[in-house]
Amino acid sequence: MTGPDQAPATASASAPAPAPAVGRRPSGSPLRFAVLGTGYWARSCHGTVLAERPDVDFVGFWGRDGAKAEHAAAGVGRGRGFTDLDALLDAVDAVAIALPPDVQASLAVRAARAGKHLLLDKPLALDVPAADDVVRAVAESGVTSLSFMTFLFQEEVTAWLARMQTLAAAHGPWEGVSVRCAGSIDTPGSPYAGSVWRRERGGLWDWGPHALSLILSLLPPVERVAAVRGMRDTVHMGNEHTGGPVSSMTLTVTAPAKAQESVITVWGPAGRESLKLPTGTLREACHRAVDQFQEAVAGRDGRAHPLDAAYARNIVAVLDAAERQLALPAEQRATAPAL
Repeated sequence: MTGPDQAPATASASAPAPAPAVGRRPSGSPLRFAVLGTGYWARSCHGTVLAERPDVDFVGFWGRDGAKAEHAAAGVGRGRGFTDLDALLDAVDAVAIALPPDVQASLAVRAARAGKHLLLDKPLALDVPAADDVVRAVAESGVTSLSFMTFLFQEEVTAWLARMQTLAAAHGPWEGVSVRCAGSIDTPGSPYAGSVWRRERGGLWDWGPHALSLILSLLPPVERVAAVRGMRDTVHMGNEHTGGPVSSMTLTVTAPAKAQESVITVWGPAGRESLKLPTGTLREACHRAVDQFQEAVAGRDGRAHPLDAAYARNIVAVLDAAERQLALPAEQRATAPAL
């Protein structure tokens, strides 16, 4: 997969040394939390989870449409709707962001600069400069950040990944990982059917963070990528990792009804192992993310969470490299004629 036309997946981001963390609450005092966003994911996952937690003082939802913000708050039975972002930020210690990635980045910067801890959605942004802005704001303000990489908070997945890591430690590192994520926003009743950014960006940006979160749990960082387009919005990626392992990703949000399935396969000295990826337990996963977020905010181990804004930024860098590869004229891509 090497070649001069491949886009490098890594780009360094310089950031100031972290300042002391802010927004600490007295021990035992609930964290004041709000959700930025009023859409399906904001209401059904983040808002519902935060509103039902006794260790959270749920303040409400922010949205540009006040009626939608009030409706979201009424739906979870706690908090109220806000249209004034500054007023909401003044009332909270932390925000969960459930907005399109191009909107998320700028609001995350604004919230971080106001000293608010960030529970981020994925992808963090749709380009590296915007992601770098978030990383810089988090570092300068000293707030806690955590990116809700859903699979990494689902018990079935984390148990399987732990077993794969144990096998690698016993038999030798995994040499390859393949992830196929094929779903459809065109399924009747899909809550994402009207998602503009998913229509425009497709599986690469919707499924990509999920797939990479799994791959990077088992392999070293990505150094180079190659990418080609398939039918509909499908993108196929091949990734070279530090030290020689490779991974592949097939991603689509418009798969035919009978072709929908998500699965990960690994291979190496320990053999070949696969897991069909779960589609449920999303609220349970969010609860675990909030648990870990609370621990990180409390600063009990003095370290940033491993899935912080910098981690999310590096995911964006890989996807951006693929996007640049896909934008090249056909004759400049790292492919060879088959005939």
